[in-house]
Amino acid sequence: MPREILTLQLGNYANYVGTHLWNLQESSFCYDPNAEAGEVDHDVLYREGRTANRQTTYTPRVLVVDLKGTLKFMPQEGELYGRKIPLDEEQMLENVVWESGRVEVVKEAKVEKNEFQKDLEVAGKSEEEEEEKDYNFKETVKDWIDFSYSRYHPRSIHIVNQYSHSKEENQFDTITNGMQLWHDFDFQDEFTDKIRQYLEECDGCQGFQTIMDCVDGFSGVGVKMLEHLQDEYGKASLVFPVIPPAILNFKNADKTMSSSVRVINTALAVSNLVECCSLFVPLSTMGRCWRDLDKPRTWSHLSYEQTNLYQTSAILATFLDTGSLRYRLKNPSSGGFLASLCSDLTPYGRKMAAAGLALPFPMNTSEDLIDFLDKSDQMCLHTQLTPNTTVGTNYLVQSVSIRGIPGNKLKRPSTAKSAQRQQRMAAYRCDSVSEMMQFYYQCQLHASMSHVTACRAPMEVRTPFPYELFDSRVGHDGFVTELDLGVNQATSSTPTLATLQNSGDLADTLDSLHREVSRIRIARIPRFVESGLELEDYKESLERLLDFKERYEDNYEL
Repeated sequence: MPREILTLQLGNYANYVGTHLWNLQESSFCYDPNAEAGEVDHDVLYREGRTANRQTTYTPRVLVVDLKGTLKFMPQEGELYGRKIPLDEEQMLENVVWESGRVEVVKEAKVEKNEFQKDLEVAGKSEEEEEEKDYNFKETVKDWIDFSYSRYHPRSIHIVNQYSHSKEENQFDTITNGMQLWHDFDFQDEFTDKIRQYLEECDGCQGFQTIMDCVDGFSGVGVKMLEHLQDEYGKASLVFPVIPPAILNFKNADKTMSSSVRVINTALAVSNLVECCSLFVPLSTMGRCWRDLDKPRTWSHLSYEQTNLYQTSAILATFLDTGSLRYRLKNPSSGGFLASLCSDLTPYGRKMAAAGLALPFPMNTSEDLIDFLDKSDQMCLHTQLTPNTTVGTNYLVQSVSIRGIPGNKLKRPSTAKSAQRQQRMAAYRCDSVSEMMQFYYQCQLHASMSHVTACRAPMEVRTPFPYELFDSRVGHDGFVTELDLGVNQATSSTPTLATLQNSGDLADTLDSLHREVSRIRIARIPRFVESGLELEDYKESLERLLDFKERYEDNYEL
């Protein structure tokens, strides 16, 4: 049964995350006709097509939205289906109705491809050569297109020509500017037409997953787009608002003003998302994100530069890649659909959930899962990825996805002498990774419900994923070793765990956001009113945010 999903990426940092996500997907593709069939159904997120030359293509089913200037060397229609031949200066002047001598031709400077993109054009380059080469992405990546491995369908990329991308300041500043952009007839008509064309190709679309910047104008585009999807299609919609770890000042605003604009955009986005999606999960590698960006999240065997967009977006993409396994497997268990995930995680109308990630899943290379879980008693297996959030162990619902734990690392065979100690554990009766993880959470969490999805295949780690994230104790298979392996040890795959959780603890997250936005005097930031924000609507949005927070209170009544 087809279970297609359309992915939508709105904003620059969202496209950093999305680029890593598609790179990870294609790293797991197997081209060996004799290999065992994989567990993941790539048709959920990908579509098959044909070029004009009748060549078969396999591209992400995605709509990518960003500002003018982001693509640099790549044409908007992509390169996979061939590119339009640009007109030279003489040909352009022939199409102008004015006298040629009175026309000034302004040429954009040609942007050269970086070394990685140039190498992708070289046919016949072996995978070993690509893996051995050090592209130093951490220092050289200037935008998401620089490390994009995937090739897109011509309708995938949608550029906002009304605003230009800049490394100095963000011109697309307010949520209301984004809403105004959506009401531009040409923008909306072209964008919704692309959505319609994608869905007409589907035989059984599950719904939509959206990655969107929520701190600038793209939050407004996202909200209006989600309202359109809800009205036109009525399918499940899972949204990941992302907050970058380093944010530019907005146009004509200092750092303090920019922080206030960011807080208002985020609060208004959250208030609106409650009404127009099935579930939303804010993501950031920063522990605090409303006014101040600080307290970067930490993992025991991971190190990264806290403001590096290339590295931090890879961490968020890892969460998305693993966390989405529940609705991407070929033989899904009960509840293995996007609508089921959203329904399970939204009791009492609590549409916001929290994310967690273990990267790598910190098992030693010499131990079994049963022993690892036994020693991890009272220890949280993951690190939170939702800002200003701490989820406890009581009264929660969660969806857990774990991958990369082979069957021979579950427990020792009953015939082995070394199994005697394990056989005294209640968990020894479990015969699969999902069953053992389910049992573990039953023991660790009070009055809670867990859905566990397990996948044997690990997450493949290949160029252009940032290898340097892993410390020197992480082996080539992603398991932790006792010894320091040195800087030359390259990790080629890794086990991971991702969680989506909902509990009353998220009331504190919403309360902190409401408290922060309530301190701001909107009258001192005229750009919101100038771009269409009505003060009554603003007050109602903050009230709605407060009402939404109350759904997470223990005494909440339906």
